[in-house]
Amino acid sequence: MMNTFRSAWSLQTRSFHSTGPSLHKKSKTYNRLLNYVKKVDDTTTYKAGDEIVKGVKIPAEVPTLPVYQYEARYFKRQNRGLYGGLQRRSGHTCSEAENKNKRTYLPNIVSKKLWSETLNRAFKLRVSTKVLKTITKEGGLDMYLTKDKPARVKTLGLKGWELKYKVLNRKEFNKLPKYEGGVQVYHVHPDGKEFIVGRRKLVDQLWPLVQRDSYTPLNYEKFVETSMVLTFEELVNKLESYGYDFTNVTVQKGSNTESFEQVA
Repeated sequence: MMNTFRSAWSLQTRSFHSTGPSLHKKSKTYNRLLNYVKKVDDTTTYKAGDEIVKGVKIPAEVPTLPVYQYEARYFKRQNRGLYGGLQRRSGHTCSEAENKNKRTYLPNIVSKKLWSETLNRAFKLRVSTKVLKTITKEGGLDMYLTKDKPARVKTLGLKGWELKYKVLNRKEFNKLPKYEGGVQVYHVHPDGKEFIVGRRKLVDQLWPLVQRDSYTPLNYEKFVETSMVLTFEELVNKLESYGYDFTNVTVQKGSNTESFEQVA
């Protein structure tokens, strides 16, 4: 009876330890990854005229992408490709005479062209062989980038984060309506207006209005640079404040869409 109890206990112990180390190793991997990333404060927003806080760096240009919280501080080459969180490891080589020398182990990285179905183009990327297997398993580059699991977001890197943002923007654009005659809607405003021009065309329409009411001369290039970071809603609100007529840039219900002339 005692031998049967011991054998059953040893079997339960082996089955418990067979699942424990793998889960512990996985959590340890991502905890180590988070120790090597920048700590980004994306909760505080600064406005013009605020006092500069010590240690806060002001970027030279307004960022066009959402802030990525897991940018690597060490082995920064992984920010230029899809490394899947793999980093450089250190170890030793040992000869027959047991002479040990320090060495480093780099991840297996290859250069591949990967096709994006959403963007309808190929990207030449530096990818780890582990990520290549994951992309094949997920069913393509777009499925790999847009997966919302925390582990996937933490290991995307800056390049993967940028590609993910482009894919999501294109998917939102593909959902917009398209009328006969090749008239494409670029944005649907909350009040129901459907715009058939992009943000750059709206900036060109805003430029003469701002220049007219300005007491000092404005530089067109700087105006475009500062205005292109605004959202579609912010540009529309600015045009509305000047009393702009949106007839030429929006779809007119009940009219022939083939006769539209987009603003040059």
